[in-house]
Amino acid sequence: MRPHNPTIWRCAVLASLLLAAPSLAQKKGTTERTIESSGEQREFLVHIPRRYKQVSKKQPVPLVIMLHGRTGSGKGAAGAYYGWKQLADKEDFVAVFPTALGKPTSWQGAWRGKPTEDSIFLSDVIDLMLEELRIDEDRVFMTGHSSGGFMSFSFAATHGEKVAAIAPVAGLAVDRSKPAVAVSMISFHGMADDVVPYDKRRWGLTAPGSAALFAAHCGCGEAERTDLKKGKVHLDVWTGGKAGTEVAFYSIEGGGHGWPRGGPKSVPATELIWEFFEAHPRKRAADEEEDQGASKSGGKVR
Repeated sequence: MRPHNPTIWRCAVLASLLLAAPSLAQKKGTTERTIESSGEQREFLVHIPRRYKQVSKKQPVPLVIMLHGRTGSGKGAAGAYYGWKQLADKEDFVAVFPTALGKPTSWQGAWRGKPTEDSIFLSDVIDLMLEELRIDEDRVFMTGHSSGGFMSFSFAATHGEKVAAIAPVAGLAVDRSKPAVAVSMISFHGMADDVVPYDKRRWGLTAPGSAALFAAHCGCGEAERTDLKKGKVHLDVWTGGKAGTEVAFYSIEGGGHGWPRGGPKSVPATELIWEFFEAHPRKRAADEEEDQGASKSGGKVR
């Protein structure tokens, strides 16, 4: 029976929602969710891997935020084309697929250090996942395709403390905004992309220029190039960045605007991104001191 006092009733409803939210979040599989951010109801999908409960009892799990391209949605980003849900089940990480605003949908990047409704929304989603689930805050990562790739660049510049590494695909840095903290990056760009050109400054920097700028922000050394797939794919890697950060950039000859999915002339972006994320958690001061000590003694950190 509903209490006569409206205040008591509202408090009871709020309490029930707060109790239900973590339970809903921990249900394995994909769940549609909403959150109020900047005064609007924003939509996102959460995918909880099959072994979440068993794995998270032993240690916190990673979180991957996947951002769709222009005209897309979180549901589309969660599809088999990208393969993130399948990989999350295999590798035991939580995957989140937010939806941008607009008609058509498009992420509004937080360039020049000024947060937007979208960047605040993504920050709010990360905070919610940290609250509801047993997530390792040093292993929160963001990737995105096209508009989502642009957003990954800008989010690192304005909310770098929230993510350990980013992985833009067919996205660019629009300006020279510098992350407050060093963030590792792996990126991919088709050299024949006719939507977001590889080497034309239609938006801010070129694809190679965006990667080089990010490497400079991290304090990395000179790039080393490796040719793959019989010379059809070029991998540039910058190492030695602050807090152990690195930057890797794949240039794919003949590659268009789509998500790289492997084959004789390309590479499997989803799998390579996850491998990079696994190898690049955020390092804390204690971790850096341990690494430096091991380096001086010739030992290895295990």
